Amino acid sequence: MDRRDFIKVSGVAAAGLALSGCAPKSGSWSKKEQELYGAKKKGHFSLMQISSATDTIGESYLMKTAGGKVLMVDGGYASDVPNLRKHLMEAGGHVDLWFITHPHEDHMEALATILNDMQGITIDKVVYSRVTDEYLNCEPASADNARGYYRAIDNHIGKTDFLDIHRGGQRFDIDDVGVMVLGVSNMAIKSRNYNNQSMVVRVWDDQKSVVFLGDAHIECGDNLLAEYKDYLDCDYLQIAHHGQSGCSEEFYKSINFRACLWPTPSWVWEPAPEHDWLKTRDTRRWMDEKGITEHHVSCLEKDWVLL
Repeated sequence: MDRRDFIKVSGVAAAGLALSGCAPKSGSWSKKEQELYGAKKKGHFSLMQISSATDTIGESYLMKTAGGKVLMVDGGYASDVPNLRKHLMEAGGHVDLWFITHPHEDHMEALATILNDMQGITIDKVVYSRVTDEYLNCEPASADNARGYYRAIDNHIGKTDFLDIHRGGQRFDIDDVGVMVLGVSNMAIKSRNYNNQSMVVRVWDDQKSVVFLGDAHIECGDNLLAEYKDYLDCDYLQIAHHGQSGCSEEFYKSINFRACLWPTPSWVWEPAPEHDWLKTRDTRRWMDEKGITEHHVSCLEKDWVLL
């Protein structure tokens, strides 16, 4: 199967964006949410998977509610900031809720750059799950940049509300759109890397649900299955760690979803033979075996939008 066959896009293409509608379906809410919240209707949000400006690794998602509220997950590198600023200004220039999954540069550097030079952007609340300064030393190559990100937060306290959470299950409702944090940082995970500290976020409305896995690795995914399995079923699942060396095959085959979001550059999507450590093809095979036919890949669909 080549990459053209692998991608199945719903909807129409317009102005260079692939626009996809998602019809209401039974199961958009997880079983647990149906038990907790019954038949209460939720609001509506659109979602943009923002592509890397330089075809590098990274993750950036922008959501906008029907009432005009803006949510972000991660944001990418500093090199992604010009394109991100453009999209944010087009959305009104204000972010109501910004989630950062973990302190790797390709996820948090854009926010740190904006915090250091707002240029008209305003942010109400940033939600993150801070790791200890000592833990940062487990990845020496990334530690200085991670500390720079935390300094940017500390220097901006008083201008933006920063919520550092260390308990899963916390819920944020915004314009009747449901948002729940599932995974948070967990220093007890034995495999010591920033990816295993990824915050995992679920967002849903009356038509669709999305789960953002960040860069969750096997141990992080195993913990999610143990604690929040009922909340992981969704319509759109962001594939962990850009599709390579993230959650396990068992994780993906233990939950229900119908479409994949891949924040993935071309060199990870189609790894060269010498890059056999990139396990993207394994993940793609797991999705084939699971019967998933709808895939949205950031290097192939520029700034893809789900309405």
